[in-house]
Amino acid sequence: MAYGLKAGLWVRATLRRFNQNGDSALIVKKGDENAGVIFILLTDQQQRSAILQETGHVWRRHNFEADSAHAYAEKIDSFFKKQIRFDPDLWIIEISVKNIDHPLETLLDTRKLAE
Repeated sequence: MAYGLKAGLWVRATLRRFNQNGDSALIVKKGDENAGVIFILLTDQQQRSAILQETGHVWRRHNFEADSAHAYAEKIDSFFKKQIRFDPDLWIIEISVKNIDHPLETLLDTRKLAE
């Protein structure tokens, strides 16, 4: 898959964009500067979480159902442990949003070059 932007540059630009807009965005796991899949962990004020995964030209959303913040954390942790075993160079960034139901993935570009 041909990407136009290096992962590290894309991550830093995205963090700056969200932090400048008053959201809280940070790097949870730094991956390879040049490559690696990018995951975005979304957390909201209701203690819910979702994960966005860069897949080519689009973002894939992974939703989780849980009864408590602790149960969400366990599911998220398990998901990322599996992903890291598959791709140790991946990036994880976390963005705190008001509501994870808002389709943030429709506002994000990916690193993939247009074909």
